[in-house]
Amino acid sequence: MHSLIYKPTGEERLWQGGEAWASRDVVIFPIIGHAGPFEVCGKSYQLKSHGLARYTRLAAEKNGDEQLTLSFSSDEESKKSYPFDFDFSITYKLENNSVKITYFVRSKCGVMPFYVGGHPGMRAPGGSAVIDFENEEHPVIYPLEGGAASMPHLKRFVANKPFFAECKTFQLGSLSGGAIYARTEDGYTYTYKSDCPLFAFWSNSDGGEYVCVEPWWGINDNPAFPREFSLKPFVNFERGQGSTFSYTLTVAKD
Repeated sequence: MHSLIYKPTGEERLWQGGEAWASRDVVIFPIIGHAGPFEVCGKSYQLKSHGLARYTRLAAEKNGDEQLTLSFSSDEESKKSYPFDFDFSITYKLENNSVKITYFVRSKCGVMPFYVGGHPGMRAPGGSAVIDFENEEHPVIYPLEGGAASMPHLKRFVANKPFFAECKTFQLGSLSGGAIYARTEDGYTYTYKSDCPLFAFWSNSDGGEYVCVEPWWGINDNPAFPREFSLKPFVNFERGQGSTFSYTLTVAKD
């Protein structure tokens, strides 16, 4: 996405890029984060940050006024850094004041390991949002440099510049599946709903008036993980039938 307008007020609610972060809504596939070299059957490969999709020119197909699908497939160039044949698409579907984002991955070469996920940057004055959880959560925290820790009785935290200066990317797993709310200082609430195994929270601690709440089917790569892709934590496997992953983002004004 390059724009997400809340029509009752006419306001653009998607971060429009800047020096702090030039992106808006990164599509993550097939690796998450600034990944180091990984291996497939003993051979080493290297991908750019967040994989292939964010750097690829996608084909667009419009299905009515409220749905758009963007897609691409593997080619000889992509297989130099990710040695699999695949079809990939992302569909944006408007539903009242929500947008449903659905990723589709299909392997054309047998068993294929991959990560997939979203990275929408939503406008938040001061780069701050109060994060509320529908349910009291007892998540597992996954620091970027490895290890894990439980965090019982989590109901709310403030995602702001000092918070991200300390924790960089805040990765939470073992959530209940309840809604996550990001409330901004200018009276907007962004609601995220997904069955993904992990949510990440991020913003550039040095600037930018946005906060990212990111649904991930995977985890940010780090040096503690096995180099063999199929052995990495939270890895997905596609076997040719086609797999779908989705989340819903709702925008509301208080």
